Amino acid sequence: MTRIRLPLPAAASSRPSLLSRLRSAWNRVATVVVALVILVISFYVAFVGVRSLRHRASGRPRSGGQEHVVAEVSLPQCPAQEVIAPSARPDITENNVEKLFRTAAFRDLSVARLAGAIQIPTEDFEDMGPLGKDARWDVFYRFQRYLERTFPLLHETLEYEIINEHNLLYTWKGRNETLKPILLMAHQDTVPVAEDTLSEWTYPPFSGHFDGTYVNGRGSQDCKNQVVGILAAVTALLEQDFRPQRTVVVALGFDEEAGARKYGAARLAQHLRTVWGPDAFAIILDEGGTGVLKRFGRSFAIPQISEKGHLDVYLRVHIPGGHSSVPPTHTSVGMLAAAVTHLEAEAGANFPLRLTATNPLYTLLRCAAEDNATTSMPDALRRALRDSDPHRGGLDGAVALLAGDPQVASLLHTTQAVTIFRAGNKANALPAFADAVVNYRVSSDETLDAVRAKLIRTLRPVAKKLGLAFTYGAEPEPAGDGEDNPAVEVPEYTMHLSWEHNGLEPSPVSSTASPSWTYLSGVIRHVFDEPGTGNDVLVMPMYAGGNTDTRYYWDLSPQIYRFAAMRAWHDKGEGGIHDVNERIAIDAHLEGILFFHEFIRVFDEADLI
Repeated sequence: MTRIRLPLPAAASSRPSLLSRLRSAWNRVATVVVALVILVISFYVAFVGVRSLRHRASGRPRSGGQEHVVAEVSLPQCPAQEVIAPSARPDITENNVEKLFRTAAFRDLSVARLAGAIQIPTEDFEDMGPLGKDARWDVFYRFQRYLERTFPLLHETLEYEIINEHNLLYTWKGRNETLKPILLMAHQDTVPVAEDTLSEWTYPPFSGHFDGTYVNGRGSQDCKNQVVGILAAVTALLEQDFRPQRTVVVALGFDEEAGARKYGAARLAQHLRTVWGPDAFAIILDEGGTGVLKRFGRSFAIPQISEKGHLDVYLRVHIPGGHSSVPPTHTSVGMLAAAVTHLEAEAGANFPLRLTATNPLYTLLRCAAEDNATTSMPDALRRALRDSDPHRGGLDGAVALLAGDPQVASLLHTTQAVTIFRAGNKANALPAFADAVVNYRVSSDETLDAVRAKLIRTLRPVAKKLGLAFTYGAEPEPAGDGEDNPAVEVPEYTMHLSWEHNGLEPSPVSSTASPSWTYLSGVIRHVFDEPGTGNDVLVMPMYAGGNTDTRYYWDLSPQIYRFAAMRAWHDKGEGGIHDVNERIAIDAHLEGILFFHEFIRVFDEADLI
C-alpha cells in the first residue's frame, strides 16, 4: 500500500402521490398535455426536486475562480445513443460480468460490504465545528479503517492519499501517461437521522439490515452505495489482473451534505489541481439523480449535465425599538413584511418562465420530440419544439403548456423562496430589527449579478416609500476558523439587503456532443438495455436544482456528469434518499458495481486523448 497522510491544517456545516398532484393540477387544461407533464415532473422529482432538499444554502465558492459564462449555443443535436461495450480482455467479461457478479456468494459479499458501511454513522450535521475541535468528525477515522479492512487488495495496490484528515484519494496509475485520467467521485457523509423520526424506521437507521431484498439504513442510496460500489468494481478488476492504460482517480469527500465547508471536496479539488493542473480529466462522474426511469414502457437514463446556482440573500430592517403601547404606524415587522410581499409580487416579472437553448431541459424535450417512442407528446408541443427557434422566443407556446405545475415551472426560471422571517422576542416590546432570508436557485441562463441587480431595483422604491434609507452589499467573509460571520452593522431607519459573500453561479453545461458523452451514454446502454425486449434505454441530459461536490471541480474538466447507476423501479415503495426507511435493493446495488466496472473498462479503451 502506498499511503500518504497530508497534515491537518490550522483550525479554520409521507408526501402526496405525484400522480395525484398532477391530476389535480392539470384538470383545468387539455388532457392531451397530461402524459408529457407526468414525464417532465417525474424527471424533476427524480433529478431536481429530491436533490434540492439536500443542501442548505451556505456560501459555496465557485471552483478555482472560474467565471460563469452564459453562452449562446446552437440548437442541440440529440445525444449519441449507440451501445458501447468493452472489447479487450474478454476473459474479464466472462469471469466477472457473466460469472462472479451473478453468484450468490458475490451477492452476499456485496450485502455485507454495504451493510458494514451503513453501520458506521458518518452523519454530517449543520452545526459541525472545525476539524480538530469538533469530535463528531472523528467517526470518519472509523469509516476509513473499515474501507481499508474491507478492500485490502485495493489499498495495497493503488496509491492511497488522505487529504485534510478525512478525504480519501485513490490513484490507479495507467500505463499510458499521455492519456487523460478519469475521475470517479462519491462522498462518505450522510444527512443526519432526526431523533424524533427514530420510531418511524422499520429497522434501526444504522443497522444495515438486509431483509432479503433491501439493504436498509441511512446512506444506503446517498451515497455509501456509490462509495462501496466504486471500490468493489476496482477490486474485481484488480482480482483479474486488469492494468489500465488510462489512470483512474477516485475521490471520496466527507462534507457534501451540509454544504461543503471547504474541508472535503474543496480540498480534494485543490490537491488535484496542484497535481494534475486544469482541464486534466477526460471525464468526471459524480452521484446524481435516482437512476434509470421507466415511463410509457420506455426506459430513460438522464445524466445531469449541469446544476443550478444558488444565492441566499438577507434583508434587515432597523428602526428604534420601544414599548408596544406607543407603536409607530409600521413596526419593523410590518416594514419587512411589505418588502417581502413586494418581492413576491414582482417575482414573475423579475424571473419570468422561459425555455431557452441553454437550459438542458430544452435538449431533453427537443430530443423527446424527435423520438418516435414518445407518442404521448401532444402534436402542438412536438411541433413547437421541432420547428421553433429558441433564440427568437419561439418557445413561448411550449412554455405555456408546461407551466401549469409549480414543479415544472421551477425548471423554467430562477426560483425565489422566502425561507426565514424573524423579529422580536416579547409581546409588548417593539422589535428594533426584523430579518428575512430569501433563497434563489439560479437558472442556467442567468447570473448571480443579474439576480442581485433585480433585487436592488425592486426593493429600493419600497424602502423609500417607508421612509427608510436603502443600503446593500455582500456579507463579510468568514474568518476561516469555522465560526459565524461577524454581524453586519445596519443604522437605524435603514433597510439593508445583503448576500452571502460568495454564492454559487450556475455550473457550466457539459456537452452532449462530446466523445465523453458518447462513451458515457454508450456504457449506460450497455449495462441497462434489456436485449430482446425492445426496451432500449433512451439517454437524455438533464440538470439539477441542488448542488453536488462537483461545484469545486469545474476547472478540472469541461465534461462533468452526475448519474445514479441503478434502475429506479427496483424499489416500488417509500425509502428514498434522505427519507425515513432509506434503503436500496441489493439488485440495484449490484447494477451499480457492474456499471462502474464497465465504465472503467470502456473509458480505458476509449478513443480519447
